[in-house]
Amino acid sequence: MTNKLKTFLSITVVALLLSSCAVNTSRNMRQASLMPNEVRLDLTLDDYEFVGETEVEVEYHRYIGLITYVNTVNGQNVSRNRNYVNLQGTRNVRLDGRRQLRRAMFKAYKEFPSADFLIPTMSTEEVQQLFLGRKIKVTAKVKAYKIRK
Repeated sequence: MTNKLKTFLSITVVALLLSSCAVNTSRNMRQASLMPNEVRLDLTLDDYEFVGETEVEVEYHRYIGLITYVNTVNGQNVSRNRNYVNLQGTRNVRLDGRRQLRRAMFKAYKEFPSADFLIPTMSTEEVQQLFLGRKIKVTAKVKAYKIRK
């Protein structure tokens, strides 16, 4: 048993000597982000120029609360072409929750191509109750603004 103990102790001592000779190099470097935490752009009402105002409307039927059939967009019969305008900011701009009114907003986009902002200012909804459905007409006033150079 003494031979086994001597062998174990000698292996342990050699292992300790070899592990103490290992070189561990570490460097501490400071890291910093060069991106600003906050970016601020101060704009006043004097920085915006009013381009114009228009009214958009969409008329559609909703059956059993599930099926939607669009009749007219801006007073014209619906074509197969579907053009939508998505108004986005820090959050999406809701147009009274009407997906169909996004189709009508294309008229404002076409009338004021130089505008930087399209802002729906007022909207109305007319609902006629039908048997197992309803006829809905949504109208919105849209103002167009651009940033002065």
